[in-house]
Amino acid sequence: MTVSNPAVLLLTALVVLVVLYGLATVTIAPLTVYALLGGVLAGLALGLAEAVAVFGGVVDVPRVRTPHDEFTARLPRGRRPDYAWVHYAHRQAGYDLRHLAERCHGRVGGMWRRGWQDLPTMPRYHLRLQGPARDPDVPRPAVRSRTWTIVLFWPLLALPVAGLTGLTVGVVAALLLVGAVVALVAVPAWFWTLAVAALLRAGERRRRRRRGTRLCCPRCYFLIDLPEYRCSGRHGRDVPAGAERHRMLRPGLQGLRWRRCGCGRKLPVGPAAAGPRLPAYCPKCQTSLADGSGASSEVRIALFGAAAAGKSTLVEALTAGLVAHFPGGQCLVSRVEGGGQPPRPLVVTVTVQGGTGTVQRLQFFDAPARGLLDPVVCRSYAYLYGTRHFVFVLDPLAAGLVGGVDVPEPCDPLDAYELVVGWLRNRGVDTGRCRLAVVVSRADHLRRLLGGTMPAPDRVRSWLDERGLDQLVITAARDFAQVGYFLSGRDEPAPVEPLRWLLRGRPGVGAEVARALR
Repeated sequence: MTVSNPAVLLLTALVVLVVLYGLATVTIAPLTVYALLGGVLAGLALGLAEAVAVFGGVVDVPRVRTPHDEFTARLPRGRRPDYAWVHYAHRQAGYDLRHLAERCHGRVGGMWRRGWQDLPTMPRYHLRLQGPARDPDVPRPAVRSRTWTIVLFWPLLALPVAGLTGLTVGVVAALLLVGAVVALVAVPAWFWTLAVAALLRAGERRRRRRRGTRLCCPRCYFLIDLPEYRCSGRHGRDVPAGAERHRMLRPGLQGLRWRRCGCGRKLPVGPAAAGPRLPAYCPKCQTSLADGSGASSEVRIALFGAAAAGKSTLVEALTAGLVAHFPGGQCLVSRVEGGGQPPRPLVVTVTVQGGTGTVQRLQFFDAPARGLLDPVVCRSYAYLYGTRHFVFVLDPLAAGLVGGVDVPEPCDPLDAYELVVGWLRNRGVDTGRCRLAVVVSRADHLRRLLGGTMPAPDRVRSWLDERGLDQLVITAARDFAQVGYFLSGRDEPAPVEPLRWLLRGRPGVGAEVARALR
């Protein structure tokens, strides 16, 4: 009997289709597992191969942390990094990981897109079940799609879908593995670099305190812990202005002992290594500093006193006496004239070249009395904050200590002393750690007026007490750690005696200067 009932035929077709789907599922299910595992292995291989290509430099990385990026970046408190290559773990490791993820995403996403595009399309049979009436303004859907392809052939599509899913899982696992390895290497390296840099900076600060290498600009009197150093390499026209000057040439993420400038030149790190090799500049006023700045010891001596007390004459005498203790060419003298408005100090720098290549500098700061007595102007004399050696010059004739001398307006030395020292103490300068040399000037005139009877060098303090300056003597002993009293004049045989006493046993004084002043 022939079966012609459409319902029976449809039911038979559905049973056959279900049986075929079941047989296909049973047959393809184990293969799907193998496809999934194979995809995972292929994904791991693809991710690791891309990692080797990216981190090995086989492919060009689209983003590199260049010196230009470092120089144009802004740090807290307005600081700016130098134009130099930075440590790989600082930024570049993250850039490479991101580039690796983008490459893997492009590869895997492209495979999924190509598989979808290569999937055949079939007519949209389900649209025939809709009514014939349609709104003419509504666009007609596409005639063919992949819906029936997926519905009818999903057992066969399970293999490529499983393979691509495994590939995606494998690539993600490879990215996680590479990211963990990079983190395990880069993060400890980053912390290790910072820790070593902190130790090196602490050692540099200790060496600077021991040797007294802190600088003072002879133009703006700014106290410089770390000068700016200029790279002598060739910089192109596209380099930002000021990139050749390295403002933070110290151990850090740009290098512990050496760093690579953006021009390609290798620079030593730290003032001790960079000072003898690179030109230095003041970070505040850009004044060129002496050769070896940052590596050479420097001692500052500040002179103060009343107007016309003989400070400039004493500076000349101390400088001449110091130069006389060294052979020719070993001691160099440079001057930065003072005066002007507002009044600027006279700065005399004596540079002593040691026999072993060491350099010792002694700076004498002779500020005009009208500048020292003006609190606003005196605030700009920053060298007063960083010196431990002071010289108070006292003119006995202008102070009225000698009878028979007509002085129209006697100047009280105590007033000149208290105005400067009191201002320093109010500004936080610990004078209790400093030495003060009280120098009585014009000793040659004083000898003639006293009929040749001069106080002995060790009796100057008693002589001042007898002349009514006992309050000055008591105040100076209270304010300073040590106070010495000396005579100065053209006929004095030892013009460097105040200098010898000030520098005896002080840190930062070179061996050559110490031996010469014995």
